[in-house]
Amino acid sequence: MNAQMPVSLPEIARKPAAIISAAVLAVALLVFGYHFIFGGTAVEAVTVKAGAVDALVHGPARIRARVPVSISSRFTSEILDVTVDVGDRVRKGQVLVRLDGRDLQARRSAARAMLARAEADLALAASNEARDRQVFAKGYISRAAMDATSTLRKLKQAEVASAREELAYATTLAGHATLIAPMDGIVTARLAEPGDNATPGAPILRIVDPGTLQAVAFIDESVAGRIAPGMAATIRKRTGGESAGRVSRIQLEADAAAREIQVEVAFDEEPRSFAIDQEAEVTIATGRQEGLVVPVTALLRQEGKQGVLVLRGGRAQFRAVQAGISDGKRVLIRKGLERGEKIARKSAGVKPGSRVRPAGGE
Repeated sequence: MNAQMPVSLPEIARKPAAIISAAVLAVALLVFGYHFIFGGTAVEAVTVKAGAVDALVHGPARIRARVPVSISSRFTSEILDVTVDVGDRVRKGQVLVRLDGRDLQARRSAARAMLARAEADLALAASNEARDRQVFAKGYISRAAMDATSTLRKLKQAEVASAREELAYATTLAGHATLIAPMDGIVTARLAEPGDNATPGAPILRIVDPGTLQAVAFIDESVAGRIAPGMAATIRKRTGGESAGRVSRIQLEADAAAREIQVEVAFDEEPRSFAIDQEAEVTIATGRQEGLVVPVTALLRQEGKQGVLVLRGGRAQFRAVQAGISDGKRVLIRKGLERGEKIARKSAGVKPGSRVRPAGGE
């Protein structure tokens, strides 16, 4: 059996020191590696790429109808019945309102009686004229007498014509006691009730043709020149919901005070729900531009300059850029960046010059 070599006291003393040194070095390497790999603010990175952005023009709007119709009376009368309510769909010729037309009916009856009397008087005058012509031909009456008979017949004929006009007018008025729908549509307002007095020109109902609904947008003069009829648009009602539409008309009179131009955007399809003069927002696509594209959230301002945070060497470096059009999510960069560079997708909360580490992205 081999005898174990004895260990000297100096060697025993050196081993704990070596072990401690190795442990300290390992800890230092771990700390350095942690800070190198995990140190700094986590930032989502995005690569600058070429792309295209739709040029958009925005403006507040009101929902209106191109063809609104008010239903009102042509004479003062009591309202007996209103057959429809707000939201009801009506058909052309449908009875909507019944007014108290008893006075008009009495006037029509009186006109009929007056016409009957006038026609009877005319018949008698015509008969007398025919008789007098016979006796005048035989020389039994004078020319003056004959002319008087003819004049009387013409007078009675004029009275008949007048009576017929009065009857036609009275009949028309009596017909106005029943108000009917002039078109297919939807009732948007009911402004009177049975028992109320209707007066000429005061609306009782309002009706719109849903096929003529549109959003009338108020566009700033500085960007209105980009818009043309037929451009696609999006209509967002304040109450929620989004509808597609197209520019149908651009007004040629601007609001001098607000420096705005009205742009009418017709709905592609009738909206399921709406209210006249309801608030909305219109977004009109006026074209598309190509170039380098980055998220809108990447933009920030430093000392009055607009820029982004370029990720380089583990730090976020501010870079001034010249931004172009934006669709609300992406923005075109005209100057300041190169394709392939890495930038912070969201600049909020990241200080320029701070240490950063990537945390996903593209």
